[in-house]
Amino acid sequence: MEASFLHSPQAFSALHLLRHAAPNLPSDFAGLGIVFYDSLMALPHLQLEVVGDEHFDLPVQGAELICEVLARTARLSSPWHDGFHFVHASSASLTHLCQFIAPPLPSMSAAVPRASGARHMTALLASKVAGIVAIGLLTHEHAASIYEAGRLTWSEIL
Repeated sequence: MEASFLHSPQAFSALHLLRHAAPNLPSDFAGLGIVFYDSLMALPHLQLEVVGDEHFDLPVQGAELICEVLARTARLSSPWHDGFHFVHASSASLTHLCQFIAPPLPSMSAAVPRASGARHMTALLASKVAGIVAIGLLTHEHAASIYEAGRLTWSEIL
């Protein structure tokens, strides 16, 4: 699937990060959702409660270090595995972990978009929000997807 985001340096980093993270994920990998953004002003989000002693110093820069953090947080045994993680697209920095996001729902008169599963629907809707460059998902089966501007623009088994 040729995607429009491949021509955008910010969205290309989404593809690069998913491909780079996939081989390093733990055996108890739970899945991963990454919001690549320029601005979070229009995307409602809240930090999920995380219980435990593990702490991460944010922001984290560079694909290698970001992938290390994601591998540590994406385990079923980690209290940080839930929600979406945020990467600032311009600086390529991991800035937020474990976020609940609540994208606006389409109006009843608009065509209702379709995506299978709650995480995919959330990614599709959130990718339409101003300031969001792309949303990358990686399932525990290593199926990767990228949503951009309200549509699936790339998918692949990694």
